[in-house]
Amino acid sequence: MVETQTFMKSASAATFTLLAFFIGLTPGHAQTLSAWQPLDAGERWTNFWDTTLADPNFYSAALLSAGYSQITKDPPEWQQGAAGLGRRTASWLAVYGIREIIHQGGAAILDYHPRYLSCGCSGFFPRTGHAIKWTFLTKNTSGQTRLDLPVIAGTYGANMLSTYWYPARYQALSDGVRNGNQQMALSIGLNFLLEFEPDLKRMFKH
Repeated sequence: MVETQTFMKSASAATFTLLAFFIGLTPGHAQTLSAWQPLDAGERWTNFWDTTLADPNFYSAALLSAGYSQITKDPPEWQQGAAGLGRRTASWLAVYGIREIIHQGGAAILDYHPRYLSCGCSGFFPRTGHAIKWTFLTKNTSGQTRLDLPVIAGTYGANMLSTYWYPARYQALSDGVRNGNQQMALSIGLNFLLEFEPDLKRMFKH
């Protein structure tokens, strides 16, 4: 029962985050696979800055996640009210910040590309398959396709580390890994939206 409730909360939180994409809270940074060019050191710093501390959407996403955590009283030990909301917001900012530090820092060390690379192809199913596959893949500076270890390490590392400031009953190898699994699944959904972003914008424009 507890596992089911946790899954439902996470699924609802994922829905909130995907909804945020449509209303503009989640920025898109996709490049087309065929037009891909490696980033130099300056461009990597700019990308990190533009997708975290300098990006209002970074704070909006944390506040949105914190608001949902507040509504669902997760974790209940943090109570309600302004103090509880502030603590949850700080927690989500830390999770998102640590995730990108590990992700983009690791990508720089390994010379991996830190952004989603869209298909540039046609057809719903080929593009959907591409969005799923390239959640876990990226290119290195030589143009070779590689398993995106930095994004995986960032997702799981941030969620595992977050258990250290959560109440003592939270465990890195259980709660942290489970939350990492859920965020990786959410990443597939976000990449799907990035893949079809031009089509969605045209649809909503009309």
